Amino acid sequence: MVADVDAALVKLVVGGVIGAHGIGHVLGWMPAWGIARFEGMSSHSWLLSGMLGEGMAKLGAGVLFVLPTIGFVAAAAGLLTGQPWWRQVAVGSAAVSLACTALYPQALPMGSTIGAVAVDLAVLYAVVVANWDPTGASV
Repeated sequence: MVADVDAALVKLVVGGVIGAHGIGHVLGWMPAWGIARFEGMSSHSWLLSGMLGEGMAKLGAGVLFVLPTIGFVAAAAGLLTGQPWWRQVAVGSAAVSLACTALYPQALPMGSTIGAVAVDLAVLYAVVVANWDPTGASV
């Protein structure tokens, strides 16, 4: 009985963290698409802005940051409802999130960047290395 409560609590907390992490990616795509402005943040890419121009790099930032927003929220919903696909969505979202951080290092405040990378690496470790899956659908 206690183990069931503990497992459910862990699943709820992890689902909440993954969902909140996804929502945090709005800090990347909202400014890139001109919906919001955050002081000191930039959609400039050290790699893409020079190659594609600033406008295309901003468009790319918007697309790249919106993917983990949708993906992590979907993964959290899948985890909390016991769907077997949540793991693949979480891993893909973590990979895209890390790419966002690498390509657009000034898109988020430093503390958010550190937190985002930590959550991304934790998701990748838990799912890929430790094969964690409380839904029982581990492959």
